[in-house]
Amino acid sequence: MRDIEAIKEISISPEHLIMKKGITWLEGPGYFGKEMSFLARETAASLLSRSNTVHWIDGAHRFDPSTFFEPLRNRNCGLEEGLRRLYIGRGFTLHQLHALILRAHQETMLTKASLVVVDGLLAMFLDDQIKRYEGRTILRHCLHSLQKLSKHCTVIILDGYAKSRLHQQLKHTVKLHADRHLQGSWQTARKNILILRSTTDSQTLLRLLPKTKDESQSRLEGFTSTGRVAQHQLLSIDVQSTQKE
Repeated sequence: MRDIEAIKEISISPEHLIMKKGITWLEGPGYFGKEMSFLARETAASLLSRSNTVHWIDGAHRFDPSTFFEPLRNRNCGLEEGLRRLYIGRGFTLHQLHALILRAHQETMLTKASLVVVDGLLAMFLDDQIKRYEGRTILRHCLHSLQKLSKHCTVIILDGYAKSRLHQQLKHTVKLHADRHLQGSWQTARKNILILRSTTDSQTLLRLLPKTKDESQSRLEGFTSTGRVAQHQLLSIDVQSTQKE
């Protein structure tokens, strides 16, 4: 219990890992980076608790509102108040996802959003029914739109390790458009220390604890979850980032 209470006492500022403007690409373990999603969620919760607006575009069919309960409570933000400022868009096909991203610029101008998260951007691009030329064209359109959006709003793209040669090729396109690329990997089998490596060869250690669930959250997950998503709480961020020689 002491460790759980300590989380609430620590001032967590995950935003310092994310660019204020531009596109931050988070790549890590799990299905299209699902084990990295807690970092985007902590960033979003921090902004929501300060009366900012966040747009979350779900391209991996896994958004679960109950995962925001604990991060918002830890920041003394009412759930209804915080979730009211969270706009969710779900793309069930590649073309729906494409349309959501293209509309995001206009919608965020209206809501004055501070953050847009695109979760599992590349998940639908690997569908065998999507022709490769068509997929590459749509991806470029999406990334150009996100670049335009990132001039006035923080953008986070979530993705996982390459699953195929096509996935690796699509990743290369994302890399050309991202302003910052952070790769995550677990240091321990217990998954309580995450190493974040940047393209500048620096690395930051994030110490985590498994997320606890209350009864109301567990009930809601039973209705909303389409698959089990890794849950973590951010305990602390090591201030000493190491530089490789």
